Amino acid sequence: MGVFEVIPFIFSWRPFQSPLKKMESQLIWSLKNGDLDQVKEIVETHNIDVNVPLEGRPAIHYASDYGQKEVIKYLISRGADVNATDKHGIPVVLAAIWEGHTDCVKLLIESGACKDGKTPDGKTFVEVAEKQDIVDILKS
Repeated sequence: MGVFEVIPFIFSWRPFQSPLKKMESQLIWSLKNGDLDQVKEIVETHNIDVNVPLEGRPAIHYASDYGQKEVIKYLISRGADVNATDKHGIPVVLAAIWEGHTDCVKLLIESGACKDGKTPDGKTFVEVAEKQDIVDILKS
C-alpha cells in the first residue's frame, strides 16, 4: 500500500465493537433522540433492566437530560428509578432541571422524584433552576 492508501485506512479504522457494546450504543442514541419504538424494541427484545447504568448513567438519565418525556414515561412503566443518580452523583430530575425540560421535571416529580435535593456542589434544585415554571413546580 502506498501512503495515499494507508492514510484513509488509518482514519477509517475503528476498533472492534462487541455486539453488547453496539446494542448499548444504539440504546443510548435512541434514548437521547427520543426514538421510543427503538427503545422499546431494544429493552424488550433483550429484556434489559432499565436501572442498570449505561456508560455510567441509568437510561432514564439520558432521556431526562435530552427532554424525552415519552421515553421517560415508558422507562417509568418498566420500573426505572426516578431518584437514580449517575456516576457523578447527579439525580435524574436535576439533569432535567439544568436543561430546562419543564414537562420532564413535572413528570418525574409526579412519579416520585425528590424535588428538594441538592446539586453535587450543595445548591438546592430551586437555586439552580433557571426557568420560573420549574421553580414553581419545585416549590409546589
